[in-house]
Amino acid sequence: MELFIIGLVIIIAINAYRSKKAKSSTASLDQVLAQKRGVVTTVSTSSVPGKNITSVIGAVSGKSKTQASTQEEFDLAEKEAMLSIIENAQRLGANAIIDLKATTGTYQQQGSQWQVSQTMYSGTAVCVE
Repeated sequence: MELFIIGLVIIIAINAYRSKKAKSSTASLDQVLAQKRGVVTTVSTSSVPGKNITSVIGAVSGKSKTQASTQEEFDLAEKEAMLSIIENAQRLGANAIIDLKATTGTYQQQGSQWQVSQTMYSGTAVCVE
């Protein structure tokens, strides 16, 4: 019984630490993401409203680093993946991403019984004017 209680306390402490860490990381990512979205337009459609596509650069993707198991971590993972795809598009010279799609994969974390998720975005990098 004592081992069960100790294990439960450890799990609660780990989750509280991860949640606090995710919240602080999300706040700083919000600022960077807002700045990047001012430079690179992202849409889930095949065109950018009010803009003409001048060149198609190609497929881009972005993947989160966070293995999410809490709501705060899911939010962080989504923002990490979005920032990653925007930065990849910028490196290729794009100022927009069209056909943006999100995918969340869930898998069992190695050495654990916990299931975690990782977010990935894909789309097409383009130049618009």
